[in-house]
Amino acid sequence: MDWNIYIQFLKDFFIDRQFLILLISTIVLFLAIFIMWYFYHKQLSKKDLFDIPKIDSNSKFVSFINRLVYFSKYIIVFPLYSFIWFLIFSFLLVLIAKSMPIGEIMFFGIVIVSVTRIAAYVNPILAEDMAKLLPWALIIIFLTDPQSITIESIQISFNNFVQEIPKVAKYLLFIAFVEWFLRIGNWIIGFGKEKG
Repeated sequence: MDWNIYIQFLKDFFIDRQFLILLISTIVLFLAIFIMWYFYHKQLSKKDLFDIPKIDSNSKFVSFINRLVYFSKYIIVFPLYSFIWFLIFSFLLVLIAKSMPIGEIMFFGIVIVSVTRIAAYVNPILAEDMAKLLPWALIIIFLTDPQSITIESIQISFNNFVQEIPKVAKYLLFIAFVEWFLRIGNWIIGFGKEKG
């Protein structure tokens, strides 16, 4: 029994360019879908992205700290968190939609993230449904050109993407404004319901 024939067959099979493209495409698509599903669907589609526990105490200082943490959560942390997911979502779109300019893709990305955040306040089911559709949209786009995702294209896309980030820093202010507006509106509506 000549083992060299089997070893050569395995080498030819696994080192084949088509196999490597298939492997890379499968891994990248899975990671993109997983990221979109777990973080986008499970996180951004919720009204409260995460909880920061309050410190129970009757102390005025602790009460002040609790308020400071609450405002920091909605004024700084939530918008920054949403902005980070906007960057991740936009990068995934850049990988797949190579024919569009990166600036337009990032504009589309911030619109999608903002609409998802608004939907989370209006109707959580709407936000979840919207967040569920995005991974499927990525799959459909990917299927139109599966060989477009290679290690080289990822590196080139990442370098081009990083150069665009300073140009869209204003989107962080926009998402902060959206989050503040939604939180204040939610507070006013909740306050009105309590009085009524």
